Formats: sequence, C-alpha cells, structure tokens
Amino acid sequence: MIAEERAIYEGRSRQRRDEIVELHRQGLKGYEIARELSVSAGLVSIRLKEAREAGMDLTRYAADRS
Repeated sequence: MIAEERAIYEGRSRQRRDEIVELHRQGLKGYEIARELSVSAGLVSIRLKEAREAGMDLTRYAADRS
C-alpha cells in the first residue's frame, strides 16, 4: 500500500469540508450530514469547527416560504 500525496489528501479534505458546510447551510443536522456523506458525526463536527475557525460563513439559508 502506498500513501497518497499530501496535496491530494488536503484537496480531498477541503472538498469534503465544503460539502459538509453546504449541507449545514441547507439546514441538515450533523448526524444527517454524516449519514449523507458516509462519514462519522465526529468528523462532521471537526470540519464545521475548522470552517468556523477559518472564518467561513456557516449561516443557514432562509426557509422557503412560498
């Protein structure tokens, strides 16, 4: 088994964090995001914390009232 290159790993990690943030903005709860992406709820929590610390906007979208 060969380890993947660091840049590839970091790219996948950023992409996963962006997916988690987007689902969070759509209103999904941590365990729902985890189920959707087949990851642990702990990973979702860590990635959202990292996003907050990086200054990303985690504001949820307003509910559609039509």
